[in-house]
This record gives sequence, structure tokens and C-alpha cells, in this order.
Amino acid sequence: MRTLLLVLTLLVAAAAPAAAATAALPTPLEAGTALYPANGARCANGFNVRGHLLVSPSCGTVGTTVRGPGMVDIGPIVAVRTTYAVVRITNTAAWVQRPTIAGRSGTITGSAETPVGGQVCAAGRTTGLRCGAVQAKNVTVNYPEGVVYGLTRTTVCTEPGDQWAPVFTGSQAQGHSLGGSGNCSVGGSSFFYPLNRILAENGFTLVTG
Repeated sequence: MRTLLLVLTLLVAAAAPAAAATAALPTPLEAGTALYPANGARCANGFNVRGHLLVSPSCGTVGTTVRGPGMVDIGPIVAVRTTYAVVRITNTAAWVQRPTIAGRSGTITGSAETPVGGQVCAAGRTTGLRCGAVQAKNVTVNYPEGVVYGLTRTTVCTEPGDQWAPVFTGSQAQGHSLGGSGNCSVGGSSFFYPLNRILAENGFTLVTG
């Protein structure tokens, strides 16, 4: 009888289904993570704010679904301003926001603004890491899309493809590049809209480490 019970126990164990596969871990979203709006445009994530992404206004109109690596949905664009757009994360199980910049070490710990004369750096997709100094604040610039107010001008050179590069000083987030001279062989300048203004305008909290 004992032998029969042992055999039955072994048979039941062999027939039991395998343990369920471990659920896939959320994918990190960093400043600089490539994004893929449903309208076919390509853009990148900015510095993370809790529950939302800050992206370039060129990423799409309100209601456009934004996807991340693997073409997995993140959520819709819920606001478009002159200098930035906002994506609400609705697929929260698939993504985790990180206080980091893609391809770089270190953690963003705050957003203390760098004064005029201080150093800032931008991590561009085209030119890579470039650093320079803050030249002026509250600058008005005439772009083809219209006049933009309240920008910070720097000596950081950017070229086409660097748009929305995260701008930072050490561990302090500053903003996102909106473009500049576009010719780094002869130096140049670039502009960004201060991140702290975006946080204040929307009541957002920066994701920090």
C-alpha cells in the first residue's frame, strides 16, 4: 500500500503544471529614452515627473498615444504647450520611471537652477555630451513656429537630432534643449525652457534619487 501511495504521489507531482512564469519586470523610463507616438513621429522622454512624461511639443497633438521601447503603450498626450508636451502614464504596470539619463551614470537628485555663468551640459543624440555656460535667462527667441519667451541661453552647442536633449548640472536637472545654432564646428549656442517653470505650471513632482 505504501509503495502504491508513493507511486501515485510521484505521478501527481509529474502531472502538476509548471509554476507560472515570473511576470515581466517594468521597463525603465529615463531622460532620453526613445518614444514612438502613434502618429509616426519619433521623440524622446525628458526628465521624469511622477505619473507623467515631459516630451517635445513636436511629439503629437492631445490624444496621441505614445509608446516606448518594444512599441508598448505608455499613455496619451494630455497637454501641448509652446515649449513642451505632457504624456500621462496609463499603462503603469509596464513602466517604471527612473531619476537617470539614458547612457549616463549618476542620479538626478533635484532641479536647483544654475546661475548665469555656471556650467550646464546636454546629452544629445547627435553630438553626445557637450558642456558650456549659462549666458542669459528670460530670453525671447523667434522660432519658425512662433515667438517663445522665458528661455535660458547657453554656450552648449547642439545640432539637428539633439532636440529635447536633457540639460543638467551635475545631479541637478535644468531643462531640455529646444535647439540652437546647429553648427558645432564653429561653436554656437542653444536654448532651453527651465524645468522648474514646468514643475510649477503643472504642480508636478520631479522623480529624484
